[in-house]
Amino acid sequence: MITLYGIEWSRAKYVLFTLAELGLDFQHARINPFEKEKYAPGYLKLNPLAQVPTLVDDDLVLTEAIAINFYLSRKYGAGKLWADRLEDEAQIYKWSLFAVTQMETACVDLILHRKVLDAKVRNPNIVQAAEKKLMKPLAVLNNHLAGKDFLVVGKFTVADINMAGVLTYALGSEFDFSPYHEMARYLDAILSRPACKKAGIAPHT
Repeated sequence: MITLYGIEWSRAKYVLFTLAELGLDFQHARINPFEKEKYAPGYLKLNPLAQVPTLVDDDLVLTEAIAINFYLSRKYGAGKLWADRLEDEAQIYKWSLFAVTQMETACVDLILHRKVLDAKVRNPNIVQAAEKKLMKPLAVLNNHLAGKDFLVVGKFTVADINMAGVLTYALGSEFDFSPYHEMARYLDAILSRPACKKAGIAPHT
């Protein structure tokens, strides 16, 4: 039996999207990363960093959202969320890592300092720096998506889930995506998928 620890607006949303796409049965333990429950001894045995998400699948305990998504897609999503050729697998890795290394921190900073944190501790300088940091990777992503519906091999893969998961933070912060028409079109389509709505991870702007 699969158990996922985390809450919908955390990085667990990447995994919730994947589980919904694959139609897998699982238990959802809603651990809030901002609450003391993450320090419960039982949870710390699974995730010593007291972070989310954590996946338990029989004897396997796995942390890190992207690693969990790769595992689920390869084990349960062959022919659906994964690719057949090594070269295409490499592109799944590339765009997933592009999302988390080039954009995730800035996207999270945006929603923290525009929506989540108390107004008195929000820092407009962090918002400005995050918006500037996103300009180049969003331009690269926008160019790549010209004439494409998906990131890799012309079909929906886990790379699209990972990318959309990262970008929902910026979307939830009311970031202006209008200069990036191709990317905005792509993101709207991915977030409109029935599995995304089932997972309950669409941002509230």
